[in-house]
Amino acid sequence: MNSIGETIRSTRKKQKLTLKRVAEAASVSLSFLSEIERDKANPSISVLKRIANALNVNFTDLFGEEKRSIVVRKNERKPLVHSEGSRITWYALSQGSSNKMGPIWGVLEEGASYGDVSVGHSEGEEFLFVHSGRLEFVLGNERYTLEEGDSIYYDARTPHSYKNIWDGETLLIAVSTPPTF
Repeated sequence: MNSIGETIRSTRKKQKLTLKRVAEAASVSLSFLSEIERDKANPSISVLKRIANALNVNFTDLFGEEKRSIVVRKNERKPLVHSEGSRITWYALSQGSSNKMGPIWGVLEEGASYGDVSVGHSEGEEFLFVHSGRLEFVLGNERYTLEEGDSIYYDARTPHSYKNIWDGETLLIAVSTPPTF
């Protein structure tokens, strides 16, 4: 299976897009995109999503696809992305890039955060369920504290961000439609 960088490069070349054009569309520097394609940089989830959008592909397409199964065993979950900056690791809870929903399992290290309150997604809806821990969730101008067993369902176009405010890991189940992972 190809690395994410190799997949981005081959997808870009198949579409006859230049590094410059994809970098501009994804709002990243040309040199950073080049490093990503050469597997010299570890991009954040939001950067990978912007690159996928610039390439007009589903985020999960960047990870390739193996034989599809309707069951994903706990010990077979594949880490989708681990961002050192955000300290969040996401794991696929389903297989296939043609799914209408994108369920994922999130492990947020102590103090981990995601998102920029000024940024939303281009479309869709999202759902988060706090399996354990505590999460501060900002949706537009509203701030929520979500604890074990709490959930939130929202329009993904609304700017949002969240942060683990628990002393330890916070575990999440997230579902988006259309899938962003």
